[in-house]
Amino acid sequence: MKLKNIFNLQKLYFLFILRRILSVGILKEKIFKAFIFIATVVTITVTTVFLYNFLDDTDVSEQINFIYFIIKMQGVNIIVWTMIIFVFTRIIFLKKGDFLKITNQLPITHNERNSSFIIFELLMSLTIIFLISIAVIIAVVLRTNFHYIPLLICTIFFTSLTGYLLLQLINSIIIYVLNLIKLEKVSALVSILSFIVMLAILYLDIMQSINNINYKSGEFNHWSQFYIELYSNYGFIVTSLIFVIIIFVLLIILYIPNNFGSEDNLYLKIKKPTKLRLTMFNLYILQISRRVENITTLIIAYFLSISLLILDILNPLYAMFLVTTSGLYIYTQTDSIRINYYRFNYSAIKDYINLIISQYLYILITSLPILILGLIINKGNVNLYDTLIIFGQLLLIIILSTLIGILFPAKKDNPFSPIIGFLIIVIISGFISLILQFLNFSKLYNSILMMILYIFVIYISCLGLKKLKEEFLHEDS
Repeated sequence: MKLKNIFNLQKLYFLFILRRILSVGILKEKIFKAFIFIATVVTITVTTVFLYNFLDDTDVSEQINFIYFIIKMQGVNIIVWTMIIFVFTRIIFLKKGDFLKITNQLPITHNERNSSFIIFELLMSLTIIFLISIAVIIAVVLRTNFHYIPLLICTIFFTSLTGYLLLQLINSIIIYVLNLIKLEKVSALVSILSFIVMLAILYLDIMQSINNINYKSGEFNHWSQFYIELYSNYGFIVTSLIFVIIIFVLLIILYIPNNFGSEDNLYLKIKKPTKLRLTMFNLYILQISRRVENITTLIIAYFLSISLLILDILNPLYAMFLVTTSGLYIYTQTDSIRINYYRFNYSAIKDYINLIISQYLYILITSLPILILGLIINKGNVNLYDTLIIFGQLLLIIILSTLIGILFPAKKDNPFSPIIGFLIIVIISGFISLILQFLNFSKLYNSILMMILYIFVIYISCLGLKKLKEEFLHEDS
C-alpha cells in the first residue's frame, strides 16, 4: 500500500467537492457564499460571548477549578458527538460504493481505496468536531490566555481522533467477520445496528457517571477523561507520545480487508399491484418503498425505536427522524421518473407536492408498528399531543431534507452533497435561532416567522426544481 496513492485520492475527493459541489448550483453564487460566511461568523461569535460569560467563576466555590471542570465535561461531549457523527456517516455512506466507482480506472489497490476513504471520513469528522468546539476553545482562551490550549488539544482532538479510529476499527472487524461467514449483504446493516446499541450503552454509562459527580469538589470520573488524566499526571509531551502510539496501533484498520463494492440490486422485488395507476405520485411511492437503502434505514429506525422503548429515554417515534434522511436523496432517486415528465406537461409545484406527500405518507405508514408496539408496552397509554407534535416535526424535517436534496443533488450517489448541504442548513438554522433569541418575540410572532420561513423554503425548492429542469433540457439539447 502506497501512501502517495492515498494522498492523491484525498486530493481527488477534495477536488470533487470543490468542482462538483461547491462550484455548482446555489453554491457558486457569491451572495450565497457571503451569507453563509456571515451566518457562520455571527453564530460562532454569539455562542462564544455566551460561553465567555458562562465561564465567569467569581461566584463558584474556590474548591472547584470551574474552567477545568467545564473542559472535562467537554470531553464527554466530544465522545458523544464522535459517536453520533460516526453513526450518521455510516447511514449517509451506505451507497458510497457507487461513488467510489470513479476510482476504478486508477492504478490503485483495494486497500488503498479503502484506506483513503477511512482517512477522508476521519478528516470530515475532525472538521465537524472543530466547528462544534470552536466557540468553547475561543471562550476558554479569552478567559485564560493560552494556559489551557494543551489540555483543549488533548480533550478535543486527541479524544475525537482516537474515538473515531477505534469505532472504525470495530466497524472493520464486524464487516470482516460477516464477510467471512458469507453475510456481506447485511454487513453494513448489522454494523449500524451494533453501533446504535453501543450509543445506547454509552448514554446510560454517561448518565450514571454524571449522577455521581461531586459538585462540591468538581470530581468527575469517566473513561472519556483518559487523555485529560494523562495530561494532568504526566504533561503534554508524554500524553502526545502515548497518543501517537495508540493511533499507530489503531491504524491497523487500514490493512483489514473491507467490502467496498456497491450493491447491484437497488430495489426489493415487490410486485406492482395490477390496478395501480402509474401516476407520478404512485411511482414515487413505489420508488421510495422499494429502494434497498431506504428499507435499510427503516430497519435501523425500528431497531432504534425498540431501544428507546426499552431504555425509556425518548418517545420511540423520534427514531423516525432517521427515515427523513431519505429526503436528502429523494430528488436523485426519482430523477429517472421526472425526466419522462419533462417532455410532457411537467409542473414543478405538482412535482414538489408529490415529493413531500409521498415521503410523509411513507413515514406515516411505517410509523404504525412503532405506535402499536408503544401502545402494547404502555398498556394503551399514549400522549396524543406529543405524538401529533412529533408527526408535525417530521413533516418540517422532510421539507428541509428535500430542500437539501434539490439544492445539492447527490448525483452518482456521492455522499458529499447531502453532508455539505446538511451542514449549511444547520448553520442557517442556528443563525436564524440566534436572531429569534435576540429579538425575543412572543411564541405567536416566532410561529409566524417560522411559517414565513418554511413558505420561503418551499418556494426555493420549487424554484430549484424548475432550474434543474432547464439545466437538463439545455444539456439534452
